[in-house]
Amino acid sequence: MSGTPSPEQKTGSKGAGLWPVGLAVGLIWLGWQIALVPMSTLAPSEHAIRLAPGSAEVLARAAEGEMRAGEMEDAGYLARLSLSRAPFDVEALRVLAMSEAEAGRTVEADELMTLAGNWSLRDNAAHSWLIESRLRQGNYASAFAHADTLVRRRADLRPQVFNLFSTAAETDPRSGPYLVAELADSPPWRAEYLQSLYRRPDGLQLLAGLALGLEQTEGPFTDAELQSLYQALYRGRRIPGLKTIRETLDRPSATTILVNGEFADQETILPFGWQLGVGPGISVGLLNDDRKPELTALRVIHDARNPEELASQVVLMQPGTYRLSGRQRLENGRGRSGFAWQVQCLETSGIISEVRFDLDMEAQADWSPFQTRVVVPEQGCTAQTVKLVPINTGRRTDIVIWFSQLALERIP
Repeated sequence: MSGTPSPEQKTGSKGAGLWPVGLAVGLIWLGWQIALVPMSTLAPSEHAIRLAPGSAEVLARAAEGEMRAGEMEDAGYLARLSLSRAPFDVEALRVLAMSEAEAGRTVEADELMTLAGNWSLRDNAAHSWLIESRLRQGNYASAFAHADTLVRRRADLRPQVFNLFSTAAETDPRSGPYLVAELADSPPWRAEYLQSLYRRPDGLQLLAGLALGLEQTEGPFTDAELQSLYQALYRGRRIPGLKTIRETLDRPSATTILVNGEFADQETILPFGWQLGVGPGISVGLLNDDRKPELTALRVIHDARNPEELASQVVLMQPGTYRLSGRQRLENGRGRSGFAWQVQCLETSGIISEVRFDLDMEAQADWSPFQTRVVVPEQGCTAQTVKLVPINTGRRTDIVIWFSQLALERIP
């Protein structure tokens, strides 16, 4: 019976007929699984969990929804289910930590939230919770480290975190070294934070403490940061604090009363250092003398009309007697106008010393010495300004005058 199919042929024939059906079923199942991903992602959590009850992501979303609704026990249950499928799901871990905290299991909550924060530097909610928790514990090192993570990513949260830093430092001295340690690393938010302190009622006191604390670290105050602090203290008439910080840091060096009396071209930390005048009809610069190149000097070009100060510097002299001395030469100029070095008290604005240079002389080829006596009174003169000013201005003429080797010394 060669025309009758064998049993093996019959079985193969049936299999050949069933495989297209199996392929179709498989494709339908695969398509459904693919469709479930966007459907479960976009659908509300209560619907998504029906569509994909085994998805760790869907379970974590549902747990988050229950937590927001205040159902902390259900939130914790769903978070555990999610973590059983995806142990590193940060969202589920955070929700479980919140559930444990709500149940009073604070140690477990802290451990879980620490894991969430360590596993994801982008989980802002976890880091915010950890900051608050560690502050309550007095663990400033950890609190400030998590705060640093937060403000590096979220510029919009910086005002709140900056206030946290400052409040902690102002209310608990133990927090100070940890804030100094964060700033010593020169984080990208350092300049913004330091500027924020100028708007706080007691910000200058905190800034002073930070300047002293950072001096012995790898990130001391820059000259610009220190200048901002010095200027603010001077404008606020906080002279004792200004003296203390300047003498402690020795920046600029406090060994000499007057900074850069040689008028060398060097960096300045105002108000200790020369602030040069600018304006129409004047030009003031620190240059080498064109006749004695080894000598640095202050060269002033003036039109005899502009009355603005030409150079000024704040000094901190104690009550007593001093000598202001220096050298000068006139390169060009003649007439009624002249110049004067003056020493003025901060509080009273009174001039306590003056030495004048009239232009009733021929141009000088050589340098001439000058000096004058300065008496600082016992009261009303905690800081002083040494300044070069034009006098008898009004009639235009061309004047060029040089000064060098200016010094202030205490005398018996």
